[in-house]
Amino acid sequence: MFVDMPPGTGDVPLTIFQSLPVDGIIIVTSPQELVSMIVGKAVKMAQMMNIPILGLVENMSYAICPDCGKEIAIFGQSHLEETAAKHGIAAMDKLPMDAALSSLCDSGSIELFEGDLLGGVVKALDELVGNAPKKAPKE
Repeated sequence: MFVDMPPGTGDVPLTIFQSLPVDGIIIVTSPQELVSMIVGKAVKMAQMMNIPILGLVENMSYAICPDCGKEIAIFGQSHLEETAAKHGIAAMDKLPMDAALSSLCDSGSIELFEGDLLGGVVKALDELVGNAPKKAPKE
């Protein structure tokens, strides 16, 4: 089960950590430099409560130009790799801003989304739990 929580280290995460058996957390960040301070607090809280940190995901990392297909860093360049390295956690994925996805979320129809935005997260989670695709044996 996934529990989506608001950013920060307030009452909601603390209550969840104390109330549910948590196998691990994925910390979500964004490209703004100030957010790395919030990530640091979340990492410290998880460590103090002995909650494993599975990795770091950067949301709103970029947008795709509808005309040329170029990635545009609306909120500035990504800090995912350096933030993950600073805290010794895995950088899992960078998620784009996607108007179609937002629209489906707003309408309560997220299951209709056709895309692979969480491919890197799924792969990382599969590897963590030992479900990574097996390589074909060499003959």
